[in-house]
Amino acid sequence: MNYRQALELLKRRGNEVQGIHLGLHRITAILAALGNPQRRYPVLHIAGTNGKGSVAAMAESILRHMGRRTGLYTSPHLVKVEERIRVCGHDVSPRSFAKLTATIHKAERALLKRGLLDRPLTYFEFVTACSFEHFAEQHVDNAVIEVGLGGRLDATNVVLPGACVITGISYDHEHLLGNTLTRIAREKAGIIKPGIPVVSGCRGAAVSGVIRRHARRRIAPLVEIDRDCSTRIIGEHRGRYAFDLATPHGKYRGIKLALAGRHQVRNAALAVAGLEALQGSPLSVRAARLGLRQTEWPGRLDEYPGPRRTLLDGAHNLEGARVLRAFLRSRPAKRIHLVFGALSDKDILRIGDCLFPLSQAIHLTALKNARTAIPEEIAALHERYRSRMRMHSGARKALLAAWRECPRDGLVVVAGSLYLIGELLPTVRKSIRC
Repeated sequence: MNYRQALELLKRRGNEVQGIHLGLHRITAILAALGNPQRRYPVLHIAGTNGKGSVAAMAESILRHMGRRTGLYTSPHLVKVEERIRVCGHDVSPRSFAKLTATIHKAERALLKRGLLDRPLTYFEFVTACSFEHFAEQHVDNAVIEVGLGGRLDATNVVLPGACVITGISYDHEHLLGNTLTRIAREKAGIIKPGIPVVSGCRGAAVSGVIRRHARRRIAPLVEIDRDCSTRIIGEHRGRYAFDLATPHGKYRGIKLALAGRHQVRNAALAVAGLEALQGSPLSVRAARLGLRQTEWPGRLDEYPGPRRTLLDGAHNLEGARVLRAFLRSRPAKRIHLVFGALSDKDILRIGDCLFPLSQAIHLTALKNARTAIPEEIAALHERYRSRMRMHSGARKALLAAWRECPRDGLVVVAGSLYLIGELLPTVRKSIRC
């Protein structure tokens, strides 16, 4: 099987979310057939509505700067599926991905033939199996695994982690996880395992209560960063913060973050506390500093010079939109041109109400995704901003129009979906090289 054939095989599995079949029986069966590769390395397992990707990227970077051979599994990807599976900071190669795909597909066919699978693996299950197998083949020392959706029934929840992190709970994917924060919290808390340490960044009495009860029932040691950790901001430069951190295990002074936004201070505290829980001791302060200073996580408050200053942010739910709004207000631009596209099952009304008032022009586009909202649907929800809106037939056309119309002292912001970021990131990066 070559790389093109591997991508085609995945494509035939349909949309990653629309084709979801929550449950662990398929992933358990395929991994057992492979010899349970997910058991061959210690895992830090990370769930949460927002921030879990940033926490995962930070934790992996710190581990790498501690001299560990690392695996990192995240989702979704921005530009290419290989981004999801990384070893020591490098994407799996197309050739290796094709080989992994052939291995998983062969095992899948055998299980289907014997009646041990009820249906073929979903897109996410298939790629998850690829990641676990690749990390075993590469003999990683530690793997950092980001939950795809929810937690309890997510395909990643077959791991027996050394520690787990729950970043926080807010509304997203309510049709799958529940329409209250406590129901969503119960799904996320499903990653907590008996006796395994858990670090929580959850806020609010009801949600925190869910996490505490799950931890108590499983006799899982619990660290809550709002109770057990403290941070002190000591500086800020272009939206990137410096701070001191105290945790139950140690003190880390003079931390400087590569990732922009005040919320990343909290994510960094979760990453450090999660790794402390994983190894049961303080981290190397030097490794923590270097790892957090050199973390890369594109598409999240990610600024480029381009034809106009361009900020890419994958804000796709209300909490993410509020973080973006706070960041924009902290670093005001004279004029903001917003390029916006979203999936139809997102809370477009409230996301728009959060971001559209800041924007002098709103360039609406559909996404290359079966779940996309069309520009006219978005506009219909926001009649009061009609005079600011421009309709475009594609994301690239929307971006080019925003670059043309935005004044030199303005800012082009691309937001609403990670799928939109993935479509436009190559264009933005190419504009810098030209």
